Amino acid sequence: MNDHAEDDENLSRTPLWTLNELCTKLRVTPRTVHGWRRRGTAPAGYRVGRHLMFDEADVRAWLEARRTTSATDDETDEHTGTDDGSGW
Repeated sequence: MNDHAEDDENLSRTPLWTLNELCTKLRVTPRTVHGWRRRGTAPAGYRVGRHLMFDEADVRAWLEARRTTSATDDETDEHTGTDDGSGW
């Protein structure tokens, strides 16, 4: 198999989402995502020309890192001021 065909296979395994697709899935605006990026709290992204793309696996890992296990976790964030503004 040639290198080009292998690259195509690898790209198809982990879909890249556009900024709009990410926003739709997370139910947030592009402005929110850009704010997260400025604060360094957004999922990892790729700049492809003028476009911002996100790897589905990176987004899922980012979400998992923000998973709360109880209402106590949410209350703690509110009272300590550690909320990153993500709403998660």
